[in-house]
Amino acid sequence: MKAITKSPTSTIEVRPHDAEELWSALGRLIDDRDLETCTPDEFVDLALAATPLLPADLRRGVIEYRRYAPEGDVILVRGLLPDSAEFPETAKAPYAPPPPGQAQRASLLLASVTTMLGEPFNYASLYHGRVVQNMVPVRKMEFTQTSQSSTGMLDWHCEDSFRDDRCDYAGLLCLRGDPTAASKYSQARDVDLAPAHIAVLRQPRYHVRPDPAHVLAGEVSMRRLPILSGSASSPEIAYDTHHLEPLDEADTEAAEALRELGAALDEAAISHVMARGDLLIFDNKRVVHARTPFTARYDGTDRWLMRTMICGSALTFRRWGTRIPD
Repeated sequence: MKAITKSPTSTIEVRPHDAEELWSALGRLIDDRDLETCTPDEFVDLALAATPLLPADLRRGVIEYRRYAPEGDVILVRGLLPDSAEFPETAKAPYAPPPPGQAQRASLLLASVTTMLGEPFNYASLYHGRVVQNMVPVRKMEFTQTSQSSTGMLDWHCEDSFRDDRCDYAGLLCLRGDPTAASKYSQARDVDLAPAHIAVLRQPRYHVRPDPAHVLAGEVSMRRLPILSGSASSPEIAYDTHHLEPLDEADTEAAEALRELGAALDEAAISHVMARGDLLIFDNKRVVHARTPFTARYDGTDRWLMRTMICGSALTFRRWGTRIPD
């Protein structure tokens, strides 16, 4: 492989006094209400009302990212949470509702930024259909290929490649970090592969089984798909290390291309250790991500990210007819 020139990650720094002012303004907007009493649509409506409160530089940067992705398909916002923010013990499950107060305020902050990219949503089959989920370690899930893992490596994947209506973007807000857990991502535009392998990966010679985090009724057919699609200058990717394979077990050409892609993703990888107040947003159609192992303590101080997924297509969102599609 030739030397990789990795696309830069666009970074927006929120100044401390702007983060403090924003946090206070969000508190006034919520006005002591319990956001768990809101429907998903009411919660997103409140997030839309909060978006004008965001610092102008942040709004401008996210909109520029959505329209042009001038510096790559990942954007990192730093310093979004003020020093004064105090959070309860780390949530114990992805679907655990945050208690009233500052954890709920953080979930609204995440949604207020990501609504600039489209409509926050979730599937009914995933983590009880919560619009904002907790990415936290869970006992007995340490080695699973889900966001509940910890001791084991969470390998390369896109969110929900088994669905043709997978999210366009995902946002991860760090409430509590772990210095040993690195978020990794590779952008499809950075992957260096031989033309012959690219040609194979652009053919629908693969299928992918459902993500095990979903609770699905009955058997779900594996989706047939190409792994790479879109233009050569801005390629799209659907990938999962453990759940994607050639349609035909005897298709050695497809299997070889898949192995080469895995190695190329490793070569193009960028790592970032999420710190409190970091918000990482990535294009789920063009970025593959992973997370390195860490040791969970289960003492209330473990790593805690909040996640929301974004549908950037108004047509897809209207077709669903609901914010929590099946």
